[in-house]
Amino acid sequence: MQIEDLLEKYDGFVFDLDGTLVDSMPLHLAGWEHAAAVYGFHYDATWFYNLGGVPSRKIAKLVAETQNLDLDLDAVTKVKSDYYQQVISKATVFPAMKELVTNLFHHRPLAIGTGSMRVNTEIVLANNGLRSYFQVLTTSDDVVHHKPNPDTFLLSAAKINVKPSRCLVFEDTEIGLQAAQEGKMDCVLIREGKPDWNTFTRFNADSSC
Repeated sequence: MQIEDLLEKYDGFVFDLDGTLVDSMPLHLAGWEHAAAVYGFHYDATWFYNLGGVPSRKIAKLVAETQNLDLDLDAVTKVKSDYYQQVISKATVFPAMKELVTNLFHHRPLAIGTGSMRVNTEIVLANNGLRSYFQVLTTSDDVVHHKPNPDTFLLSAAKINVKPSRCLVFEDTEIGLQAAQEGKMDCVLIREGKPDWNTFTRFNADSSC
């Protein structure tokens, strides 16, 4: 696959944030581990990682449901979010992803489509000198139905005035992939901070990335 030829097929690009563009997932996981210690629920790093892109309150709700616990969802979410706020400065861009963003910026409009809150998204992008590369941000504050629903990515495409079928999504989780495919958008998964071009998947493919 010629990567340059592949990218030329698209009129816009949508990037997830956490775990895709920046190395922030360990910080989010540490926040959930802290909340688990405070509220006594079971912490499984893999389970929480696989929910990357899902807003924190929805994750707290899933914890309560799957572990059959009566949790104060707002309180759990606040404890996790407060922890993340304390360490957010440690969220750094993946070098390979910054190079990709820099190269694409000169040719096509770019958007962020993330399950993070807008305030955190703005902070992370600004801290890493990335804010000016993205014409629009779509965050958890902007949609009702979050990933794996396609709304985050569909709104991102609409904001940059590009048809979903003409957008390529960069993601790092299966939930994000599902959201892209539900929106009839092609997808490349990020592995260890780099695009794994072998995972390129068209929305109507039978197999996943």
